[in-house]
Amino acid sequence: MNLNLVALATAAAASIALAIAVYQRTPDRVWNRLFALHATVIGLWAFCNFLIMTAETAAHAGIYLRLSHPLAALTACTLIDFVWVFPERIDYAPKKRRMVLYFIGLAFSTVGMAPDLYESIELSGGLVNVTYGWPLIPFGAFIIIAMGYADVILLRKAFRLEGVQRVQVFWVLIGFAGTHLAGVMTIIVIPLVWGTTAYSGWGAVGVLSQLIGMSYAIVRHRLMRPAVAFGRLTVAAASAGIVVAIGAAALRLLTPLVNQTDLSITASYLVVGILMGAGVTLVHRWISEIVHVQETDPASVHVETSTQILRTLDSENLLQLLARALDDALNPTVVVVYTLARTRRELRPRVVHRAGADTSVNGQAPISVDHRALDAVRDGSLLTRDQVFRFASIDLARRISHAMDDWEAQIVAPLIWEDELIGLVSLGPRRGGEMYTEDDLRFVADVALQASLAMRNADLYAETASLKDFNERILRQMDNAVIVTDDTETIVVFNSAAEKMFDISGHRARGRSIDILPTAIASCIRASLRTGRILPSRHFEIERGDEVVPLACSTSPLESDGDARRQGVVAVISDLTLIRELDREREEAERLLLVREISAGMAHEIRNPLVAIRTFAELAPSRLDDPEFRSNFLTVVREEIMRIDKLVGDLLTLSKPADAVVEEVDVELVCRGVMRAMAGVAESETITLNLQLDETQEVLKGDETRLYQALLNLVSNAIDAEPEGGSVTLNTQVHDGPRGDRRLCISVHNPSSFIPEDQTEEIWRPFVSRKAKGTGLGLAICQTIIEEHNGYVSVESTVDGGTTFVVELPLPSRTTAATSGEF
Repeated sequence: MNLNLVALATAAAASIALAIAVYQRTPDRVWNRLFALHATVIGLWAFCNFLIMTAETAAHAGIYLRLSHPLAALTACTLIDFVWVFPERIDYAPKKRRMVLYFIGLAFSTVGMAPDLYESIELSGGLVNVTYGWPLIPFGAFIIIAMGYADVILLRKAFRLEGVQRVQVFWVLIGFAGTHLAGVMTIIVIPLVWGTTAYSGWGAVGVLSQLIGMSYAIVRHRLMRPAVAFGRLTVAAASAGIVVAIGAAALRLLTPLVNQTDLSITASYLVVGILMGAGVTLVHRWISEIVHVQETDPASVHVETSTQILRTLDSENLLQLLARALDDALNPTVVVVYTLARTRRELRPRVVHRAGADTSVNGQAPISVDHRALDAVRDGSLLTRDQVFRFASIDLARRISHAMDDWEAQIVAPLIWEDELIGLVSLGPRRGGEMYTEDDLRFVADVALQASLAMRNADLYAETASLKDFNERILRQMDNAVIVTDDTETIVVFNSAAEKMFDISGHRARGRSIDILPTAIASCIRASLRTGRILPSRHFEIERGDEVVPLACSTSPLESDGDARRQGVVAVISDLTLIRELDREREEAERLLLVREISAGMAHEIRNPLVAIRTFAELAPSRLDDPEFRSNFLTVVREEIMRIDKLVGDLLTLSKPADAVVEEVDVELVCRGVMRAMAGVAESETITLNLQLDETQEVLKGDETRLYQALLNLVSNAIDAEPEGGSVTLNTQVHDGPRGDRRLCISVHNPSSFIPEDQTEEIWRPFVSRKAKGTGLGLAICQTIIEEHNGYVSVESTVDGGTTFVVELPLPSRTTAATSGEF
């Protein structure tokens, strides 16, 4: 088998293999489908040529020859169908146009199978010589016109398209050049002009160049720019040629000199060879600088720009720097930078860099974060238009392509932080119409990654600066002094209120020890730093000039998140001057209110007896001689005067000063005396009195008579509030107070009464009474007496549990042993 047969078999197998590979890569792409169909038809056509050359008889060769012409016509039709859509369309050409194309192909296929297609076929020495008839002329014209039409379409696209699409068209044209030249010359021109088909088999082999060019254009996602590749090859050849020419001339001049001396010819050639090797590098660099064809890596050129991006902490300057860096490196028609809006519902344009200059963003529409086109970049992947055409599904490709048209985008680079899309960079086609290379895309991806980090840094810096400014404004505007120290007792924060309060400037205080503060403040800070505890408000006074200022200081330790190590203390100091003034005004207002209430109560309580006395006095002149009138008059006057006297006595008790508390009081004797005094009243009401006492050897400091009166009022009120058959219990207990001191608790409980919660404050006010004949002074007197003894009285009342009045008094010493019994 000769070389021609091997080449034909290889072309057929390679065509079918390429058809299958390209189709399986992206079967939903129309140009991949048409390329697969075209390559399959070429493979069948090459196989028919193989069968023609291996036919045993002329008749068999004639059959395969007739079959090859319809396949050749179909090859021309699929080629035109392919170039109509390649590389910018994802849909077939209009249906009517395709029907006309394949109808013409069918017509010329019929011509190619005409009975007069050939006059004779001769087989000799593995060669087939065909003498064609007239049908080859119109069929050959059809093939030439079809190929020329395809060339014209691709040539127009090469001028119109940009970037990767232009490069793909260029490689297809390279493939067509070899195929058309070989096919037209060997299959049509030579048989018609010279009357021999000895070279026709090589025309079929020439199809391989077309397949290689087309498959390279389709399968490769990124291509080297042909102009750059050709330029580099030219520079390399020119450099080598110049150096070789110079070296040959040098050797020619040196040879006679070497022959006349004792120098070794080998050593001379070795020296010249080394110089030539070094000279190639210098010449290559020199020529490259002259013709400017050595492509520069944008990433290496703009390392300084990338560094500036990472160092920029102002988001607005950062985005402008990003746009300028991409424009300088890649020369796109437009660069638009989008960032996530505060609503997090859309990406808004922040910078538009068009034709090398910043322009307004007003004409640029925002992008919804739910836009389907953004799904392709949410994982951080770079999105390019040719990638969309080649790999996305048809529906998604249409949607993304339309979106990229709206965005004027050839490349979309996402800005991602922690798996969230925080921005977008859109680059239009290059201004020179060139494609974006792999290096360009890597540069865009790197810059986008750096910009994402820089944007986050800028946001964090802005948030930190805003928070710092906000905190400083708070500290400046606070009325309270705020002092923060570290763990070495060094002041790190000293606000303006602290400057005014202690008459120390912040510049002087910061960085100094807390010893410059008043001793009481420094002691509070040290105590909190030493113990690690929050110390509540401590009150003290300091001298400031000629005045004494009351202060309250609260301290709280600062601890690190990772461990319990204290990092410092925060102290908040309040000036109590105004608060004390307000307290005095409040106490004065409450005193005046109390005076008004007492005055109104006294007027009411005294007026009733006076009315009765006045009535009898007015009747006296006319009825004084009546013995019964005189008796009633004296009785009423005596009772009403006693009533007024009791009221005055209660008021005196209510107003007795606290320094009357001076005696030692046996609480047990007081409680038993109260229960004995109220026994008769309780018995008349069929109420049981219970006494439960803690036996104690300790005594209270106070006024026994007034304590007796206070407890008597409580027990009397409890008996009045309890229905017949009820009970009243008086109980004493000793327990620990909230500050570790010992306290005596005296409680009076009756189970059948209830005081609503909204009345528990009112019952302590003078002349407020729930009894028909009461004056409302009993509980007020009781409260006054207990407060004189440094204690306090409270009430607890529930519907089911009854009412309990609780008196708590401080004890100077412990009490022991408990007894209980019924009185």
